[in-house]
Amino acid sequence: MQGEAQFFFQLMWLYVIMTIFLMIIMCFLYFFKKQAQRNERMTLAFSQHIIEGMDLERKRISRELHDVILPQVMELPVGSQIRAICMELMPPDFTRLPFKELLADICDKFKKQTGIECGFFMEEELSFSKINADILLHLYRMTQETFTNIGKHSKAKKAMLVVRRNNEGILICISDDGIGLSGSREGIGMESLRQRAAIIGAKIDFISESGNGLMVKIEFTPDI
Repeated sequence: MQGEAQFFFQLMWLYVIMTIFLMIIMCFLYFFKKQAQRNERMTLAFSQHIIEGMDLERKRISRELHDVILPQVMELPVGSQIRAICMELMPPDFTRLPFKELLADICDKFKKQTGIECGFFMEEELSFSKINADILLHLYRMTQETFTNIGKHSKAKKAMLVVRRNNEGILICISDDGIGLSGSREGIGMESLRQRAAIIGAKIDFISESGNGLMVKIEFTPDI
């Protein structure tokens, strides 16, 4: 009986020690999880601060070029180029121009500047009117930066922009028939795209097979 009691006592102690040990591990895991979430929020906030600063700097440079430099070179051949740069840097007026028209304009400029054929399709009755201007600016810049990347690095002959409904959200799909996601294209503008997507809560995917072009999918569910 005494041996059984001693064995039971030891078993109880082992159970208590294991329970305490597991609780300590769970506390550490909870702490690391909270720390990771805190770091992620800080990283996202920092990214948002940097990107917003870049957008403000674009606007400032555009205004200075337009107000100070452009009047001095208005009659020179370079004047039209500076005017085009100003329009590129300045954020669009989302209250005045439909988002569909702005996206179509990106495609038109891309085709003229690069010579790459560019198709555009937007689903009928798809409206962006209830989405606030800050989010629209991120979506606009993401589209713009993707086409810039295609023009510089894809060696594509054709590109396509498709905007349609995706369940309760919106899908923006930009594709090309170029070299795909080669090492030379990785990281060029992609980190900025990921950061902008994270800021507005969008999902972004880069789909590519070597030699079969690249497709950038941006899925966004408006909070309206």
